[in-house]
Amino acid sequence: MKTVDVRHLQHHLGRYLDEVEHGEILEVRRRRNVIARIIPFDAEVPISPWPDLIQRLSEVYPDGPIEDSASQQLYKSRTRRARNCNCGSTSRIATYI
Repeated sequence: MKTVDVRHLQHHLGRYLDEVEHGEILEVRRRRNVIARIIPFDAEVPISPWPDLIQRLSEVYPDGPIEDSASQQLYKSRTRRARNCNCGSTSRIATYI
């Protein structure tokens, strides 16, 4: 494993990428602190497939989609709260919502 400073990597990127391509692992430093590791790409590692989102949604919401959106539920909640308020400013609160 090699360690290289950011500035040196910037100036000699092609050379370091060739080394990585041949299996070398690079650690990149900024002010003596390792901030990144560049490793060779391994095409043999299988990529996990994306989950079936439609199936997951039908499991989470078996009755279908929710009828009211979050903003609609919030609006209904605020207007109900404004109607039940005894502060005398019900019409003003309901107007601004």
